[in-house]
Amino acid sequence: MKSIEELESILDKVYRKETAHPDWQEKWNKNNPTYGQCVPTALLVQYYFGGDIYKHNKENHYFNVIDGQVMDLTKEQFVCKLDYSNSHQKQPDLTKSQTQERFDLLKNLVEEYLNKKQN
Repeated sequence: MKSIEELESILDKVYRKETAHPDWQEKWNKNNPTYGQCVPTALLVQYYFGGDIYKHNKENHYFNVIDGQVMDLTKEQFVCKLDYSNSHQKQPDLTKSQTQERFDLLKNLVEEYLNKKQN
């Protein structure tokens, strides 16, 4: 993976209803592909680029901070701009909400896309 921008572009193509939070899967659609995708996306960004995962204190929303810079690849799901100053570092619990399974699926979809692109 070359850049966060490359990952973001790929994610927009591979997000699925099944990678969204289980409570939000019924409302997920291709018009808002980032809806319900914050946790597996934040884990994927951390997997490829390091940094820390933060949780917004008012919204149930996770995002990344790398070298002091906010990286939120799922911010488009919100109508209003988020104030990230009201956040704290928190690693998602992999045992809840099928988090590990959703992360694994999303990672596999990204890697399959990259493999097809190289061939």
